[in-house]
Amino acid sequence: MSPNKMEPLQLQPNIGVYFSANDHVYDWAIAFLNSFRTFNPDLRLVLIPFNETCDRLFALQTQYNFELYIDPSFSQLEAIGQALELGHTPTGPYWFRRYAAFWGKLDRFLYLDTRQVVLADLIPLITALDEFEFDFLHYDCAIDQVYQAGKFRQNLLLKSKGRGFLSGLWASKKGLFSLEEFEEFAVQALEIRDRLNPRNTDQAFINYCCDMKPVRYGHFAEVLGGICQNAWARQSGHIYRENNKYYRWDYGGLDHKKQVVLIHWAGYKWDDFLPHNWILISFMGNSKMLYWLEYIGRLIVKAPHLLLKKLISQQHINFAYHYIKGRIKQ
Repeated sequence: MSPNKMEPLQLQPNIGVYFSANDHVYDWAIAFLNSFRTFNPDLRLVLIPFNETCDRLFALQTQYNFELYIDPSFSQLEAIGQALELGHTPTGPYWFRRYAAFWGKLDRFLYLDTRQVVLADLIPLITALDEFEFDFLHYDCAIDQVYQAGKFRQNLLLKSKGRGFLSGLWASKKGLFSLEEFEEFAVQALEIRDRLNPRNTDQAFINYCCDMKPVRYGHFAEVLGGICQNAWARQSGHIYRENNKYYRWDYGGLDHKKQVVLIHWAGYKWDDFLPHNWILISFMGNSKMLYWLEYIGRLIVKAPHLLLKKLISQQHINFAYHYIKGRIKQ
């Protein structure tokens, strides 16, 4: 990427990052904020409150230098989420608040969920929008988490659409969508709700909007090169640090020795046995030792369950387990 192209955007105050969180994910937020400011000390950071339970989080505003973005459209966005929700995720409608970013404070922005850590300078991910002439850039893809198999999905794929990107980390531009457009797309989406993933409502919705508009969107790794294809924590290989950068070692794999920009623990709970937990805890600041002790205690308590789960996951043992379980039920 040309430094001459990057520098003017880097100095503009309307380039930055939105993140969403509340007090329920406070521990995740601490790790996220520490990692973000380690690699992006001056980049503008804006919190979109996930819901009204954010008092502890708001108290961190000065320490980590982030702004608040509260918009009257939150209730209307939540109403879209509620209309599309099938009852699987009670908090699902709150995820739709993130889409107020399209008419928010920043002209070029990255959106990040809080259950991740930042391991690199994020400005190249934002400036890539203009440098490579994209409207929207994303990371991981999992089409089954967005569209149901069938004719609708097939038709999208035939038109080179329907990538099925995940909604936890992406970059875009102010004005790409309006609230009125979202409300119109919501009406359309309700008509084909059975062709969208039943659980990941906000994720299916933003994909649907990008595919219907249509939007020029692409994958960060494919556009930029040299960075890992996936940010989700559950990937093969391991992560190592070299010259203050993080890389994935996965000999023979597609991401071998490529840079890790973000690690995303989507779908995990804080008290799970987390992959790459050492990286997460390394960004817990003064509480690092406390969290290591908590993690060791958790590992001891859960060790028998983890061992049983590992054994059951083996093909022949898994078959025998379910066969015996089925016989017992009879």
